[in-house]
Amino acid sequence: MNSRRRIVLLAGAGILAALAGIVAHFPARLALAWFAPPGVVAWGVEGSVWEGRAAGIIVRGHGLGALSWDAQPAGLLTLQPAWRLDLRTADGFVSGRFATSLLGNRQRIDDLEGALELASLPPALVPDGVAGQARIGLQTLLLESGWPAAVTGRATVAGLELPGVILALGPFEFVFPEHDGTPVGAIRSLGGPLEVDGQIELPGSGQWRFSAELAPGENPPRELVDGLRFVGEDLGNGRRRLEMSSEP
Repeated sequence: MNSRRRIVLLAGAGILAALAGIVAHFPARLALAWFAPPGVVAWGVEGSVWEGRAAGIIVRGHGLGALSWDAQPAGLLTLQPAWRLDLRTADGFVSGRFATSLLGNRQRIDDLEGALELASLPPALVPDGVAGQARIGLQTLLLESGWPAAVTGRATVAGLELPGVILALGPFEFVFPEHDGTPVGAIRSLGGPLEVDGQIELPGSGQWRFSAELAPGENPPRELVDGLRFVGEDLGNGRRRLEMSSEP
């Protein structure tokens, strides 16, 4: 290696080290004040961008809980800084490794684990009137422009309450196997008054398709059996096919 190339490499390494040092010691309180998305407020902030915590995170007036973070330095070499995030809510937790690309609107979450009440999430994530207990175990969640472009793992929801539905449903299991192309997941009931066997597809940004066969499950109340008669297509023997999509 000639001396000029060695000098360039050493200078580049020195600049990267200096930038890493600045980032490591940059106060988290200032970073959140300057760069937090609209509608996101934090209080009780301690530490730096590299490692720290916030006693409370509020999203559009909805309190989420306490958040702590710890940087993963290897991502800086590929311009994809990453942090280990741990959110503690009043009734559960969510944790995972979050990485974002500095070259595009793309984020990746690995080893996403969580257990929480759906009603504790802001309306931007869960519509008003929806409640239930969720458990999450995703190996990979890739977001492009805020929409899932790849999903691998599973989640369950129990005691699902929906607007206009007079009884809690579930438990249900959502399974997204490793898959080339856009995400496709299976949805199955694990018991309860409503039997569900279907799938959900996410073909593109803002687009989704849902299809499933529905039938009375374990000890269904008369109201559910009667209500199913008005849902989707009749398949006989009390079974119905329901198809929905984001397209009009």
